[in-house]
Amino acid sequence: MDNQKYPAKLVSFRANDYQKGKVPGSFPGIAKWEYNHRNEIIRHLTNLKNQLLAIYESYIPSARIKLKYPDSSYPIVIYMKKLAKSHRPDGILKTLDSEVIAVHALGKLVVGITEDSLLKFIQLIVDLTGDIPITREAWITHKPDKSGTEREAIVPGRERDFEWIHELTSIEHVKTYSPSEVLEAMSSTDMQDCIKDGEFKIRFFQYDNDNDQIVRTQFNQTFKLNEKEIRPLSYSPELSSYVVPFINIETIHQMAAFPGVESITSFTRFHVTSSTLAESTTFLEIIQPESEKSYPRVAIVDSGIGKENNHITPWVEEREIFVPFNRQDNYHGEFVGGMLVYAHNANPTLKNIVDTGVKILDVVVLPAESQESIREDELIDALETALEKYAETYKVWNLSLGSSRLCSGVISDFTASIDKLQDTYQVNFVIAAGNFVELRQAWPVTSEDEMDRICLPADSIRAVTVGSIALNHDDTNLVKQGETAPYSRRGPGIGLAIKPDVVHYSGNPRNYPIQSINSNGAIVEDYGTSFSAPLVSAIMAEYYAQYPGQLSKTMAKALLIHGSKHPLTEKCIENATDHYYYGFGLPSRIHDVLYGNEHEITLVFEGRLNAQQNRNWVQISDFPFPESLKAGENKIRGEILVTLVYEPHLNPRLGSEYCRGNVDIRLRTLLEDGSYETISKGSSAGEINQVERWEKNQMTKELKWSPAKQLSFISPRGKKGSTDLRLDLFPTWRDITDKQAIPFAIVVTIRDPKKMATVYTDVSRSLLKAFQANDLKLRYTPTRITNKSR
Repeated sequence: MDNQKYPAKLVSFRANDYQKGKVPGSFPGIAKWEYNHRNEIIRHLTNLKNQLLAIYESYIPSARIKLKYPDSSYPIVIYMKKLAKSHRPDGILKTLDSEVIAVHALGKLVVGITEDSLLKFIQLIVDLTGDIPITREAWITHKPDKSGTEREAIVPGRERDFEWIHELTSIEHVKTYSPSEVLEAMSSTDMQDCIKDGEFKIRFFQYDNDNDQIVRTQFNQTFKLNEKEIRPLSYSPELSSYVVPFINIETIHQMAAFPGVESITSFTRFHVTSSTLAESTTFLEIIQPESEKSYPRVAIVDSGIGKENNHITPWVEEREIFVPFNRQDNYHGEFVGGMLVYAHNANPTLKNIVDTGVKILDVVVLPAESQESIREDELIDALETALEKYAETYKVWNLSLGSSRLCSGVISDFTASIDKLQDTYQVNFVIAAGNFVELRQAWPVTSEDEMDRICLPADSIRAVTVGSIALNHDDTNLVKQGETAPYSRRGPGIGLAIKPDVVHYSGNPRNYPIQSINSNGAIVEDYGTSFSAPLVSAIMAEYYAQYPGQLSKTMAKALLIHGSKHPLTEKCIENATDHYYYGFGLPSRIHDVLYGNEHEITLVFEGRLNAQQNRNWVQISDFPFPESLKAGENKIRGEILVTLVYEPHLNPRLGSEYCRGNVDIRLRTLLEDGSYETISKGSSAGEINQVERWEKNQMTKELKWSPAKQLSFISPRGKKGSTDLRLDLFPTWRDITDKQAIPFAIVVTIRDPKKMATVYTDVSRSLLKAFQANDLKLRYTPTRITNKSR
């Protein structure tokens, strides 16, 4: 896409596109039981009863001594066989007056339960065991629904017991919440950090009753802490996290055994990591920005750019310095800055990059490697200070930094804060996926090693996380050009979300590093996700600089993902494994995304689902599809790519269920019989048949709960359907309390791969008849900057 005569169209939603009624959904049917025969059910319920008895007899007495209150709640863990909320023991927990207080790994529910409720739970199972039917079908009958269709129904009077059996058979097992789980994120290095800092973090479970205060009061008394010694973590108000003074390692283990403590962690530290493989004798000439030209802007949050760096300093508009000059080592920051301005000159084969210059905000936060590191609380303070001053001007913030703390089923205080900062200041953070220090030894990967998962803050849901692909290769390299670099950390992110979001080029560890410049203008070599991230930051910054009108962070991310393709096939990525290494692919510059030709057109939509405003769901019932893509009688052909990015409400308490809303999107076509059929293929692995529609399959194949997803229609020869298309947008929420407004952006490209149909003209005419649409003509034509080596 590169013809300015064929710009994308910004299409406004019409009043009748937003639907007021109930969000459509399939008839749920009667719940299935994991075991169908009486003997199997009784055996399972007996095991659950024995597990609960063991908790009551071995755990409760010691926990009661620590909390000292008879009505205290104690955390226990319920492992589920299925992930869907419909399988949870919500009915039983309501009867027991208990609550889910946290969700960690997928299917791992932490429940707060009192001693009396635990006994009631045991008795409930005992009572139910004596009244189990021979099979599930014994309690099933049939009756007509409103339309007269015969459907399954539960035998009257058996509804409660039927649902309880369903909930209990959906539980895998039950156990106490153990000290090892509290200390899961604490390595021996983290323990040493606690000693060095003289303090560490404790997160308590949050309850809906007054148990929070009971736990903290007894905790303070047990460990002889006053209110001045244990202070709330200022940047994590949504979580019950506190800073606690370090006494000794034994005391940390004792605290981990205190009922109501969710996690104990050290403060995450960030430091400069670089290889500095070689310095060339080749020098690049200085390029000066032109005063009359506009340039994209990127804030680099890094180790700084030295004022004596005559090559990059002309591009630095502002500086915000948090590290004294005598503690700085600017190598890493200058390498990153060099990638923004000189990457195309230092790497002549580099593709899909901004080669027109980038203005820089230099935020200096990382001290020299010899001068230790920066702690997460210090980094948050620095970020907030800089954002307060510069967020209106700089919308893209490059964070080529990482930690050693792996993404898990628990959202860290730091990641939650990173997401909140992006919402508060309406900016996009672009974050390096992190480097797997050990390097992979085989490719393609045949077995997954969880140690190569992304590290925080790359698990940020709101951020754009960037992985690395190899720029070049020879016979000595494990991976070839365009394949995932052997050090690039992979997804999935929290709750199986797609991470990284995109990838870009960086060096191959042997013989083919990527090149930038140092303070003298000499070409230097290195590799790492730190150096692919700024290439994406520049692309996204160009979106903001060139997009006509105000660009939201939601739309910026949608355009970035929409223009991304697999670096090897140059096609959309359609399987979960590739998503977890490549994200949605290698992104394109804005003119390649928004400019088309006569045989294709891109449409852009932006809106907000809001039940309080009766904007419950969206249906564009006369979606503009070109008549020229008819393929004979009752058939249509061509390609449609749809990208959806939305921003659901987030709740860091709930770990793997951090994203509290899901939005599904689909394209449907009118058939001869008057019905509408879905023609869009899912983001990862096609459509799921009804037998496979378990929650995990929907999460990996349809990207359920993932805040970015794509679907496509591809049929060069034609498929059953008509040009009468509908675009549907359906939200769902995990809980009624999560039913909050959801901003979203949709980008749609319709094309004829045969380059025969007059797609642009036909769709433009349809838009004139029924929609309000404006051309998205870019603000200016960028000019490539060049220099010479010497």
